[in-house]
Amino acid sequence: MEIGLSGIDTGDAIYWRLRAQESRETARRMTGTGPRQGMLLIAGIYDKLAARAELDRLSPAQAQAPRRPARP
Repeated sequence: MEIGLSGIDTGDAIYWRLRAQESRETARRMTGTGPRQGMLLIAGIYDKLAARAELDRLSPAQAQAPRRPARP
């Protein structure tokens, strides 16, 4: 299966945060441990993409400033 991102702003942190949230909700509904762990791994990847998108939008001085961890 191929996922197209042609109409999506892949630099949009909100997009990736929503994908992470959807992945976690899907994981909660799964009964198998392996598939659930896989979905949680995907959610973590989406979180990293969101963080990267946020850093890309910051100026170089802002990107070097220490950041507080996001609350779950």
